[in-house]
Order: sequence, then C-alpha cells, then structure tokens
Amino acid sequence: MATVAAPVEKVRPPWVSNLGGQLFSVLLAFVVALFIGALIIIGYGENPLTVYGTLVRFAFKDVDSFGYVLQIATPLIFSALAIAVCFKGGLFNIGVEGQYLVGMLTASWAALTFDFLPGPLLMWTALLFAMLGGMIWAAIPAVLKVKTGAHEVVTTIMLNGIAVNLLGWALNGPLKYRQEGGQVAARTANFKDNALVPDLGHLFGMRESVHLSWLLPLGFVAAAIVWFVIRRMRLGYEARAVGSTPGSARAGGISVGAVQIKLFMLSGALAGLIGMQQLLADKGYLPVNFVSQLGFTGIAVAFLGQNNPVGIVAASVVWGVLSRGESALQLETDVPREFVIILQGILILSVMVIYQITRRRLARRQLQAAAVVEQVPEAA
Repeated sequence: MATVAAPVEKVRPPWVSNLGGQLFSVLLAFVVALFIGALIIIGYGENPLTVYGTLVRFAFKDVDSFGYVLQIATPLIFSALAIAVCFKGGLFNIGVEGQYLVGMLTASWAALTFDFLPGPLLMWTALLFAMLGGMIWAAIPAVLKVKTGAHEVVTTIMLNGIAVNLLGWALNGPLKYRQEGGQVAARTANFKDNALVPDLGHLFGMRESVHLSWLLPLGFVAAAIVWFVIRRMRLGYEARAVGSTPGSARAGGISVGAVQIKLFMLSGALAGLIGMQQLLADKGYLPVNFVSQLGFTGIAVAFLGQNNPVGIVAASVVWGVLSRGESALQLETDVPREFVIILQGILILSVMVIYQITRRRLARRQLQAAAVVEQVPEAA
C-alpha cells in the first residue's frame, strides 16, 4: 500500500529566522532602554518626552545637524566593522585603538613623503598606507596568538599603549612641523589639497564646517564587503566555524591559525581607516590632540549592531544622534550631558541580554521544526 506523507509546516530558512530575531531583539532593547532612561529622567524632574525630543530634534533640525551626525558616524562604521570581523572568528580585537593610531601615522608619512603624486593618487596612497599601518600593527598580536598562544586581549592592550607613545614620538621627531622663524608646533605640516578626501556635504547644501566627506560612502562599501566576505566567501565560513567550535573546525581540515591571521589582517585594514575622517577630511594634518577612544567606542557600536554590517551602519548613526544631542541637553534641559553615556550603556546591555534570550528561543523553535520534518510518517 502506498505511503501517505503527513503534511508538515513549511520551515523558513535559518537566515530569515535569525534576521527576524535580531530585528525583534534590537527593537525590544530600544524600548526597554528608553523606558529605563525615562525613569532616570523623571528622577531629575524632567519630562522624558521633552528630553528625548530634544535629542532627536537637535540631530535632525536641519541638514547641517544631520551632516554632523553622519560625520560622527563615519569613523565608527570602520571601527565597529574591524571589531566585528575578528569577533566572527571568536577573537576580541581590543587593539583597534592602537591600529588606527598607527594608521594615522603611516598615512601622514605617506601624504608628506609622496606629495609629488598628481591628482587623487596622493589621496589613495595615503589611504593605502593607513590600511597597511593598521594591518602591520594587527599582525603582531595575530602572530603571537598563533605561534605562542598569547591571548589577543592582553597583547592588543599592550600594543595600544605603545602606539600612543609611537605617535607622540613621531610628532616630536621625524614628523615635527617646523614653521618659518624657527617655531616648532607639535603637529605635522599641512597636507597638499590632493591628499584630502573630497567634501560631500556641499552636494546637499551643508556648511564647510560640517566636513562630511566621501569616506561615508566608503564606509558603506566596506560594510558591503565585510558582509560578502562573512556570508558568501570561504573565509567567512571558516571564520564562523572557528568562532563556534575551534576543535571541530580543526578536525574538519580548517587551519585555525591561518584563519585567525587573515581575520586580524582584515580587521587591521579596516581599523587603519578610522582616523582618516579627522586626518584627511577635517584637519588636513595630524595634530597632537588627535581624537582618541574611537577604537573602544567601536566595540560598543559593534555590540549594538549585533556584529552585522547593516546593523553596524544603523547603530553608528544612532550613536551619532546621541552624541550630537549631548550639548542640547545642557542648553534646553536640566538633565546632565552624562545622561547620554548612561543611555548608551543601558542600550548596549539591553541589546545583549534581550538578544541572548531571543536567540535561545529561536534555537528551540528551529530544533522543534527540524524534529517535525524528520519524522517518518507511518504507512496508511
């Protein structure tokens, strides 16, 4: 007698379920974070709607304000992507901070040394040397990890301190700017105009002070490349395998050490581009009071974006909105600007906790669906 198959529920592809779970967890985390933040605002005697409205309005009140938001978000995209690439392979690259400082150093040297290059060649050379500087600095903990087993968190933290002092030595040594009349400034000389990244804000009527550059579209391209590498290339598959179960990956023929070095090198290349917003779009030289802590901020943005390239771009913009609204709180409310830092921390914790809960529920549902599909129907 013919066997009649029992109807089973159509199972959605895992990536669809994972994407829906990520979106739900992030949105729910936003709601929870805003609710907790509202309780803090009420404790200050302010109206939460007024405070949140001030943050949003100050970021979107005109095209210049939104340009500042995107300017803040630009380096954070590169920073969070650099963190996420290593995290996919189970590596925690705390050294992004030092890697982008070395990238600023090598890019400045290239912009001053190869100033004879015509047109945009000088700009692309500076960007290339920024990536090379980050890769070289990232290769050190990668090799130490693979060859000696030294933990990357320890080695990268030590290298961050070395990078700060290396940059200080360069600004007071070979890259010192000697002005006319014998005066010395703790900065490099000005780069030539063709070394700078072209302005993008003027296309939207923004003021010159906004300094929104073509580095923002480059960040979008970098996010697309990272997504393609992680989701569509062999390296991405190997990285996910190593990050999940290194022992099983090794047993399956994957060279764990080679994958870890490749991920560190890719992360270092992305990290080298973090400081280019300040270097080649804002200042036009390397100052002694360079922007710091962008590498550590990238860790928070990567967690907020769930290490997903698309989520990282969105999280960088959200971070820019909050950072832009800090000064507005002091001007229009009695809530201190430190509230923004508190809200950022609450938001990250909410995302991490709620995402873990959602992920476990999705995993249980997928196991139950798989069990239903694998059941063999009995003969009629």
